Amino acid sequence: MNKSNGYRIGVDVGGTFTDVILIQNNTGNVSVTKILNRDDKRADAVIEGIDRLLLLKGIEADQINWIGHGTTISTNAVIERKGAKTALITNKNFRDILEIGRFSRPPELIYRTHVNKPSPLVPRYLRLGVSCRINRDGKVSSSVDDGELQNAISLIKAENVESVAVCFLFSFLNPIHENQVRIELKNVLPHLEIVLSSEINREFREYPRTSTTVFAAYVAPVLRRYISGLRDKLRNNGVNCPLYIFQSNGGVAEPDIVMRNPALTLLSGPAGAVIGATQICGQAGYKNLITMDIGGTSLDVCLVQNSKADLSTSREIDKFPISTPMLDVHTVGAGGGSIIRTDEVGRIKVGPESMGAHPGPACYGFGGDQPTLTDVNLLMGLLDPSSFANGEVQLDEKRSEEVIREKISKPLGIDLYSAIVGIYRVVTNQISEEIRTITMEQGRDPRDYALVAFGGGGPLHAAGVARELGIGKVIIPKYPGLFSARGIATADFSHDYVRSIVQPLEEIKEKNIASIFSEMITHANLDLEKEGIESNRRDISCSFDMRYIGQTTEVNVPLGKYDEDWKAKFDQAPSQFHKIHEQLYTYSVPNEPIELVNIRVFSIGLLEKPSTRSIESTSSIASSKNSRLVLLPGEKTQIQVPVFKRENLKIGSKLFGPAIVEESSSSTLLLDEMEIIIDAYENMIINLEPSGISL
Repeated sequence: MNKSNGYRIGVDVGGTFTDVILIQNNTGNVSVTKILNRDDKRADAVIEGIDRLLLLKGIEADQINWIGHGTTISTNAVIERKGAKTALITNKNFRDILEIGRFSRPPELIYRTHVNKPSPLVPRYLRLGVSCRINRDGKVSSSVDDGELQNAISLIKAENVESVAVCFLFSFLNPIHENQVRIELKNVLPHLEIVLSSEINREFREYPRTSTTVFAAYVAPVLRRYISGLRDKLRNNGVNCPLYIFQSNGGVAEPDIVMRNPALTLLSGPAGAVIGATQICGQAGYKNLITMDIGGTSLDVCLVQNSKADLSTSREIDKFPISTPMLDVHTVGAGGGSIIRTDEVGRIKVGPESMGAHPGPACYGFGGDQPTLTDVNLLMGLLDPSSFANGEVQLDEKRSEEVIREKISKPLGIDLYSAIVGIYRVVTNQISEEIRTITMEQGRDPRDYALVAFGGGGPLHAAGVARELGIGKVIIPKYPGLFSARGIATADFSHDYVRSIVQPLEEIKEKNIASIFSEMITHANLDLEKEGIESNRRDISCSFDMRYIGQTTEVNVPLGKYDEDWKAKFDQAPSQFHKIHEQLYTYSVPNEPIELVNIRVFSIGLLEKPSTRSIESTSSIASSKNSRLVLLPGEKTQIQVPVFKRENLKIGSKLFGPAIVEESSSSTLLLDEMEIIIDAYENMIINLEPSGISL
């Protein structure tokens, strides 16, 4: 893409709103819009947002030359059980692996033995066992029973199954049987979506691998229909540029590559904002960050160290594991639409259930009859009812007051203001606890980081959370309510590849590992070539997952690039492992034998970014002629608080709390004894103490 010409677009299809951002490549100028999601027509919301920005800027559709698209389509299909009718083909006598799962129960169910896990995505009658076996050395122990396979195919045909997951034992070492099943299925049912575990997750551990394969198969037809429909709508509107899909690992990919493993799109939405924070705060000099994203349905937090977000290779959706590389974003149900209620002992609970976009919070006026966090923020005076979401929704304060009185105040026997302030305090504590999970529980001090707040609700709660945790600096980037879309618009291409080995390191031959790395890197280069990434803009790195023999968890050991120093890196891997193990767990055992579990390759296709520039600062004290009554946290009565428009604040402007700063996509609450300074990159920097913190 030519950096000096045209525009790029970032799209984030969330649970409540679709955010669209337009960036001019040669100037970096940004335009944004929000569209309230209506029914299931998410593609229409994307087109509406793009059309609105084109009209606003007075540009033609053919001037757009790049679209990055993040979506919750896949995640919502799983949570709402609206995916494809899916079958699973696995080894005979192993079809109940999704039910059996692991020996341990999820933490929240340990003492609730009467509560069952959610039902698997594939019902038992469509989980089909076929006799065959690959042994632990990757050799064929017994061939596929053709009669059993044909019986399975006949049932799949009779039941009008749309998608099939295929997962055999040890197929990560030898995929011959999975490939055979795909050929037989395609011969009879050429229209079928078929997902092989050996192609999307060549790792050991049968339960997570099977679960991930089923997830991918379940959402594949839904995602394919959505992408195909969106492409058609874009072409019909004159937008003919490439469309790239944002993944949970923090990068974009060509749609055909994503469709090889649709599980890559699960949990991708929150990752976009983390990438945006890393880039935008990084250029302003902030490298160590805690990101806090409060959207319509959830709170997402992530830790960034030295401009790199924490990564994870395993997460859960609906209590089922997903094994795919992703940014380590922790999610809880504490978004603007999260339902507030009281439990049987009179405690206030926030989430995880959400009112979504329809009917939405009570103040939306769409029929919502439950109090939500948005209703609370409105009654505190933190939101302007006439300009919420850039005027997309007119908020009804009377309706918010009615539901909070009925559902919270009366059951607890307290007045309205006490209920509102109490709910805000509960939310602050809930957010703080989630941040402690990714910091203090991992041996990190939250005071060593800056808090970056975004999403529509993040800036409203950031000051209170920072005070609770002792964090000295809060960063509110420009357009915080559309920050995921901004991150998606500037994301690089990225791909992950993994191969399980599971052998003692001393028994592994260096040449064999080198051969596997070479094969995986060739695959990575082919994918980047397909996406048009020139060789000098490719960054391909390698790593090992290692553990002491007998352990059940492994540690990732980075090796850097695969180059002429490969042998030295291989020889140094054990000492690196001991060092990292010591850092993570406070001990290492240098004399213990080590096991190599997985080989990993991570590739990045580096894109030219839109121009960014810092602006000269002219220090001044901001003033405001506007104010409104606000119920501040910890207070029992409302007070007049000055209200500033963010677009009126100049670089270097300073203002003091308490105050509210409004913009089209969000509002920021500044508490007493805090100050805001607008930095050279148009970020709002909240200092809780004049000295700030050292980053």
